Amino acid sequence: MNINLKKNNIKKIALFGFFLITFFSAFFAPAVKAQAITYDGADTVHFPNFSIYPSEVYEMNYTVKIGGSYLVEPEKYYRQEFVHGNDSYQMVGSSISTQWGYGLWGAAYTMNATSDTVISMKLDQQLVFYNDSISFNDTYLYIPVGISGVVTPSIFSWVADYLNVSYMFGEIYHSINSVHFWNSTYDYAKYNFTSDGILENSVINGSGDTFTLILMSQPAQLPAVLNLATEDGILNISSTNVKLDLNITDADNNNDGVIDTDYLYRTLIDSTWTSWTPISALIDYDLSSIPSGALNITIEVKNMYGITQDQITIQYTAPSTPDAIPGYSTLLIVGLLALGASVIIIRYRKKSKK
Repeated sequence: MNINLKKNNIKKIALFGFFLITFFSAFFAPAVKAQAITYDGADTVHFPNFSIYPSEVYEMNYTVKIGGSYLVEPEKYYRQEFVHGNDSYQMVGSSISTQWGYGLWGAAYTMNATSDTVISMKLDQQLVFYNDSISFNDTYLYIPVGISGVVTPSIFSWVADYLNVSYMFGEIYHSINSVHFWNSTYDYAKYNFTSDGILENSVINGSGDTFTLILMSQPAQLPAVLNLATEDGILNISSTNVKLDLNITDADNNNDGVIDTDYLYRTLIDSTWTSWTPISALIDYDLSSIPSGALNITIEVKNMYGITQDQITIQYTAPSTPDAIPGYSTLLIVGLLALGASVIIIRYRKKSKK
C-alpha cells in the first residue's frame, strides 16, 4: 500500500512539474533581442506565422489542486504583453543549433487579482517559438496559424501530436481546435483553442488532482466602428467648404486598458484616394471645384486590425457668380457704352466745324 501511495505521489509530482515547467518556461528564459517587429500604430501588422499583434495583452488564470488543497493562490493571475518579434531566430535555450524559426518577445507578469498590482515580472522574454520544419513550439499557450490567420487542420494535428508525446497519455482525440488525452488509469487532459491559435482553457487531471488554466481576456482584433456626418448634421450645403465629423466608437482592441486613439483616414476624391492622415477633430472637405448636385463623400479609417469605410450623400448648391456691375444686365451696359461713345463723337464733330 505504501508502494502504491509512493507511486501516486511520484505521478502527481511529475504531472504537476511538467505543467509548471511548460507554463513558466517563457517566464525564465534568458532575455534575447530579436529583429524589431514592433507596434507602429495603425500601420502595425501581425507577427509572422501568428495572429498576435504587437501591443496585444493576454491574461490567464489558473488553479492547481493536489490532495484537496491549492498549491497556487487563486487570487493570482498572469499577464503577458507582446512587444516585438521576428521571422527567423534560434529558440532561446535550445541545445540544437539548427532550431531556427519564429520568435515572439514580450513581458510576463504575475498579478494580484484583488489589487491588480504587479507581484513579479520578467521583461523582454521569449514567449513563443515555432519552427515549421522541425515542428517545435516553445509553449502550447499560443500556437501558429496559417496564411488565413486561423489554425489550419494540419497545424492543429501537429499540436495535438506534440502534446500527446509530451504527456505520453497513449490515447488521443481531437476535433477542430480542441484535443483530449487519456489513459487506462483515468488520467486525462483537455485543451480548447480559439480559432486564431490562443489557448482558451485547459484541464489536466492526474490521479484525481486537477490543474486548470483559463484565458481571462483576449483582444477583440476588430477594425474601427465609425459614423461619418457633417459637423452640424446638415446635408444641404451651399458653402465651398464642409466640415466632416468622424465619430469613432470607443474601443480597446489591444486590451491594454486604454481607449484606442491610433487611427488614420483617407478620402476618395475623383476616384483617387488621398494619403493616409492622422484624424483631427473635424475634417475640411473642399467643394470649390465641385458642380452643384448630389455628392457622395467616402472616407476610410484604419487601425492595426483593418479598414472600415463609410459614406454620406450631401446636396451641394454652388454659390452663384455675381455680375460685373450689380443690378445691370450685360445688354444695358453695352447700350450705355454705345450711347456715351455717340455723344463724344457728336461733340467732337461740332468742335471740328468751328
